[in-house]
Amino acid sequence: MSVKADKNGKLAVDEKGLIHREADIKTTKLLSVYVVEGLDSPCLMGYKGEMAIYVPSEVAADQEKLRFAIAHELCHYKHHDLIWAIVRGGLLAFYWFNPLVWVAAIMSKRDCELACDYGVLQEIGKEDRLAYGRTLVDLIKQSDHKGDVLQMATTMYGSTNGIKERITLIAKNKKMKTTTLIAVLLISIFAVGYTFTAAPNNVEGLSNDDKKEIEAFAIKWADAFSQRDARTIHELCESEELYLTIGGIAENGEYWMGWSSPWPWSKDYVIDIEDNSTIHMYYYFRTSDPSIYVGKETITVKKIEGAYKATQVTMKFFKSIKSKADFDVAFEPGFPDFMHLAATYQAQADKNVRGKTGIFENPVSAAIHQLNLVGAKVTGSYQDQNAETPLAVVKFAWEDGEVEVNLIQPMLTDESGAKRQASIWIVVNEDSTDNNAISDGTTTSDPQHIEKISAQK
Repeated sequence: MSVKADKNGKLAVDEKGLIHREADIKTTKLLSVYVVEGLDSPCLMGYKGEMAIYVPSEVAADQEKLRFAIAHELCHYKHHDLIWAIVRGGLLAFYWFNPLVWVAAIMSKRDCELACDYGVLQEIGKEDRLAYGRTLVDLIKQSDHKGDVLQMATTMYGSTNGIKERITLIAKNKKMKTTTLIAVLLISIFAVGYTFTAAPNNVEGLSNDDKKEIEAFAIKWADAFSQRDARTIHELCESEELYLTIGGIAENGEYWMGWSSPWPWSKDYVIDIEDNSTIHMYYYFRTSDPSIYVGKETITVKKIEGAYKATQVTMKFFKSIKSKADFDVAFEPGFPDFMHLAATYQAQADKNVRGKTGIFENPVSAAIHQLNLVGAKVTGSYQDQNAETPLAVVKFAWEDGEVEVNLIQPMLTDESGAKRQASIWIVVNEDSTDNNAISDGTTTSDPQHIEKISAQK
């Protein structure tokens, strides 16, 4: 996702409706927002020459928290706090022996957070002060590490006293009603205590052996599912009743499951382990057309007699993407690998099979076709044909929000080894647009096996 800020860091507009009164939308630039698994706190950070906002996945899933977190980090951007962090770190390195410099650095970092709180409150108005205070308490994580003052990123860490101070300053607004003041202070008293006594993530509390067992279970299940290995799926289920919701047993006692097409061929899946009891599988079902759609399987597991077994299984198919919410769920781990179909798409475009020339040679219609988008409005598009690998960016919007899709025109290699610049557009993940040597061969037919094991979600 992305938000807009002008050259002074003033927020112009984002999908949640934050608008800065003084910003000139015509002179704004996009500031990327990345969703990160396992991140403790929203932060502003520079990486590989790009200034961007990073938010935990649980924050991205909550519209109100996301709105306030982005607003807070944009204030850091406006105040040039990353530069001040470098200055602060440099002074600490040079005057490491002086305790007063350490005190000054700690107070400087505290003042940065207080200034950002004030800036957010100026933006959102008094109506949302209570909600912001509540969100602040939910987002901030206490850190016992003395080295936090050396962090270059603008994380939202804080001590118990620091949080109480920030919440109190939010509450002390003169125009705030007494009832709101009381409510905010109660949030500070009670919620802060709960924030700092939360139980650790279940995965982190497991032994290395248990983690390996869960990972091995997930891979074994996904492999068996994509290969229609019904007997293995039966063995991994807690009961036969559960297995019968997935597959069946023939009269001769043979186990069976699935159908011929569409199906996730050759282990074409992504694994996301949420915690010690929940695993998400993203399968990429392919048709002979060829087309791809996503199936998200959620498995609840439990250790029974020394081995992990599935106790509940649900599957949701995304044959069409009708909203941003659908888009976010279906493509949470990224887009499928369409590069393996590039040569086939090009051949269909060359022969104009069922009008594919007009579909694949236009980045907008290519994205709609490959991602199965329904009811999305095109809100913007950009092409760079001068890049070594031609690229395009298309923005789509539904009533519940906007998304951005990257496409490229890859180099194709035919069976004789000759290279050809494709005329068709292929949807790729954002990091793929940095690869200027992307190519695809017509002899490659096996889908890519993508595997991701995340310790935290």
